[in-house]
Amino acid sequence: MKTVLFVPGFQEDISSRDYVKTIKAIEQSGYKVKFVDIHWLRTTIDNWVEEFNAVYDAYDPKDTILAGFSYGAMTVFMSAANRNPAELWLFSLSPYFIEDIENDSFNQSWLKSIGHRRVDAFKKLSFSKLIKRITSKILFFYGDLELKKWPDISYREDVIRKLPMMKIRIAIGAQHDVTSDAYIDAIKEEIRI
Repeated sequence: MKTVLFVPGFQEDISSRDYVKTIKAIEQSGYKVKFVDIHWLRTTIDNWVEEFNAVYDAYDPKDTILAGFSYGAMTVFMSAANRNPAELWLFSLSPYFIEDIENDSFNQSWLKSIGHRRVDAFKKLSFSKLIKRITSKILFFYGDLELKKWPDISYREDVIRKLPMMKIRIAIGAQHDVTSDAYIDAIKEEIRI
């Protein structure tokens, strides 16, 4: 049985949303799940990845799936670029790579709310370079309503559709919430063993 290491969204812990419901759905699909808490306060993605890797080090990558929501998805993505897991499940991967930040359509007000140290750390991350280092299967999940609300996160679809080990799954009726019923239904359909 494969283990899923699951990282929540920014400044969240297991009680911030109904993460238990999402974990239960993944477990009912035939996986063991370990929820990985991250200390978000006054830290950057470099710290989040280091903290996550301290947990990941105890697992065999070939039997481990990395999963994360929003900033948690960025965290596991960065980890997978250095040590490929069995699979990578990215739930609503946040658009804070250099390609996003430098895009003319990027909502610059998002950067003001996260602090300059985090922005500086994100500016060092290139999605197009990092994705080439990941050889495992990658599932990208997004809610169709979140894509309408924040079109900045949808540009990667062109990259994803060109690579055979990657798949995008749109959760119809879902917002930016991995714990919603619509999102969970899409997850269960896609990860069924």
